[in-house]
Amino acid sequence: DGRCPTCGGNGFEHVEMQFLSDVYLRCPDCDGKRFRPETLEVTVERDGRTANIADVLAMTVNEALTFFDEDAEIARVLAPLADVGLEYVKLGQPVPTLSGGEAQRLKLAGFLAEATKSKLPRASRSNSDRMRGPIRGTLFLFDEPTTGLHFDDVAKLMRALRKLLAAGHSVVVIEHNLDVISAADWLIDLGPEGGDGGGEIVATGTPDEVIANARSHTGRELHAYRTTLAGRVPRVNEAPAKFALGSDPTSQNGRPSTKLGSDLGLTSIHIINAREHNLKSIDVEIPRDTFTVITGISGSGKSTLAFDILFNEGQRRYLESLNAYARSIVQPAGRPDVDAIYGIPPTVAIEQRTSRGGRKSTVATLTELYHF
Repeated sequence: DGRCPTCGGNGFEHVEMQFLSDVYLRCPDCDGKRFRPETLEVTVERDGRTANIADVLAMTVNEALTFFDEDAEIARVLAPLADVGLEYVKLGQPVPTLSGGEAQRLKLAGFLAEATKSKLPRASRSNSDRMRGPIRGTLFLFDEPTTGLHFDDVAKLMRALRKLLAAGHSVVVIEHNLDVISAADWLIDLGPEGGDGGGEIVATGTPDEVIANARSHTGRELHAYRTTLAGRVPRVNEAPAKFALGSDPTSQNGRPSTKLGSDLGLTSIHIINAREHNLKSIDVEIPRDTFTVITGISGSGKSTLAFDILFNEGQRRYLESLNAYARSIVQPAGRPDVDAIYGIPPTVAIEQRTSRGGRKSTVATLTELYHF
């Protein structure tokens, strides 16, 4: 065990106060470096510069990319962090200190690293990776990922989401940002109002089709936004979408041809007669392998559709495939109030909240860079 015995690898000591907030003091034995002296004696050398594990954890993502520029595997894990705009974060930064948006993008970077691993030549992948075979297409759910981001960071996030699509996954985003809505392949607009006045599908289709719908609040705002930006460079400056419905010449009847969907005879996720919370017995079709945005005013049922129905059902079906002992440990989510759901793949929900990792969890451990 190479951890500092005094602080247990935290780098600080926790002092409980009776009437004041608790105090965290730098560990006097390891001076905040987390490890025993004999562990810190182990160093790596790159371009004449040496660093121990404490030095590496003190590096930002950009500094680590420069230091390990000749280590392809480490660069593969680090690059997604820079892609999602976290190049300024230190590898040893405790996860609980990250903001909700940073924690969400950190989790996204981990899946981007997995996507790049699946693209590696078969000979360069580990035996365990080759035994698992190709990584199946996954449905990713994001809850307002642009909250608190600068427009340049939104563009980085969009490029990262497109990489997930290129790897054969599907992306569904709850979002109000008009830049993101305008860049979507497919829109689902809920409403028309919030609460009891919501829960209906106002419009579905491409952004242009939603703009043409007179009932859609989103369509009116999107039209006004595009009119204001007419002749200007979009703030989310990315290449034209290659995943829009009908853009693939191999697609049929305007539906995208998907690797996983074609094998199963399903190119979309179908939700039949959804009545959860304020949803008014709606039927929803979400195309696979596309960038889909669920939008609408607050309280219209967006989170109900994405998390209470899509994610809970995907999680419940996965747990049902486990043995009885595993099911007895994990409490499955309740069955959503719908008649049927077809074509749902394995589902990952990435919400704006910090990870459940403890005080010892860092950016490096959550991205699996620590193992190298």
